[in-house]
Amino acid sequence: MQNENAVARPGTWVGRLFKVNENAAAKPGTRVRRLVKVVAYAGVALMALYIAVGAAWRYSGSNIWEFTGEQKGVKIYTLKTPGTDLIQVKGVVRLQTTLGGVIKLLYEPATTSDYGYKGLRTLEKVDRNLEYGTFKLEFPYPFQTREFVVRSSLHQHPLTKEILIVAAVAPDKLPLDDCCFRVTVMSNTWRFTPLENGQVELEYINNTDMGGYIPALLMNKKRPEFVADVLSRLQGMLDKDNYKEAKLDYIQEK
Repeated sequence: MQNENAVARPGTWVGRLFKVNENAAAKPGTRVRRLVKVVAYAGVALMALYIAVGAAWRYSGSNIWEFTGEQKGVKIYTLKTPGTDLIQVKGVVRLQTTLGGVIKLLYEPATTSDYGYKGLRTLEKVDRNLEYGTFKLEFPYPFQTREFVVRSSLHQHPLTKEILIVAAVAPDKLPLDDCCFRVTVMSNTWRFTPLENGQVELEYINNTDMGGYIPALLMNKKRPEFVADVLSRLQGMLDKDNYKEAKLDYIQEK
């Protein structure tokens, strides 16, 4: 009897266990409330971590081009500017072509359709070196189709014969279309430098913000792959007879 009383006394470990079990039985929601609190605290902590990491990334960056590797024969560089979430991507490749051939290829609607762009049409052709156009790019669900309204200007250096094409958005050139999300931030460049042995070095810089709710992390991952894919496929197109030795009267060959 003496041992049984000692075991049952409230101060013993058995007594404390009985008390805990009694409390738990009396308050069945205690564990649930504790679990909810733990989940809430964890959610707040994760949100704080996400904000801190995002802020650190946004204000990071050297603001200089950095070589990241070669993909599909294309040299890829990236540039991160402090205060922005998106990186710029530059691809460099050498092509066996004439200047006229590669310019002809880039300005043909069939070329853009090969890369998934739809509905390319010219809005206004100011002259041979300046025009406005529009096209659409479909995105997988749940992202909306992007619509581009672009001002494209071409410049050729009279001495080096280097060509620079600047493609910038002109969102007010066309009324908004409910079908799509209008891209309002883009400043892309194509630079063609003639070399010896009939080669042209192409430097393409992609500096576009697709806008909307597409995560910057996803765009930063996919953009180098996109640039490498676009540039790596050009030579195969340029090898076709209608581009191989093409000349344009407003383009001076070296």
